[in-house]
Amino acid sequence: MEPKYAENIIVGVIFKKKFQWYITDKSIWRLDYRKFYDEWAATYRSRGKDQVTFIKEVGSFGEFLSTRFRIPVADKDTAKEFLKHISTEISSVGELAYLYDRAGTAEAQKALFPALLVNFDAKELYSQYPEKDIEFEKYVPQGWRASHRRFENLIPAAERFWAYA
Repeated sequence: MEPKYAENIIVGVIFKKKFQWYITDKSIWRLDYRKFYDEWAATYRSRGKDQVTFIKEVGSFGEFLSTRFRIPVADKDTAKEFLKHISTEISSVGELAYLYDRAGTAEAQKALFPALLVNFDAKELYSQYPEKDIEFEKYVPQGWRASHRRFENLIPAAERFWAYA
C-alpha cells in the first residue's frame, strides 16, 4: 500500500523489542476505542442529541468495535492480536526508502513521513501527525505516555528510510 496524505499513515511499532513499519488506515491507531466512543457520545449529547440518536447513527459500542477487529484497547496485552490483523500492511525500510526517493515533491514526501511511533513495550505513543482532525495522543490506554512531538531520533538508525533517499 502506498501512503496517501491524510488517508493512511506510516506508523513505526515496537513490540517485543522488534521494530516494524506499517502503512494503514489512520483510524485504527486510536488505541483506546472506549475513550474514543465515549468522547463521540459526549459530543452528541453536547449538541442536544440523545443516546438513541447516537446509537442509531454510530452504533452500539460492540458495533463500533467491529470497525477495529473487536479489540477495545490496543495495548501490550492485545498487541499480538492487533498486529496480526494488520500484518498485510507491513512495509520494509527498503520499500519506504524507494517510495520516499521516488516522491517528486515536498508534499509527496510529507505523505511518506512517519506519523506515529507506538511502543507497546514501553507503553508510549508519539505523534507527529500534521493534521488537527485526529489527536492520537488523546486515545492512549490507561498508564501510557503520549505526546505530540518529533520522534525521528527514537527510530533505530537502520529503520530511518528517509536517510537512504
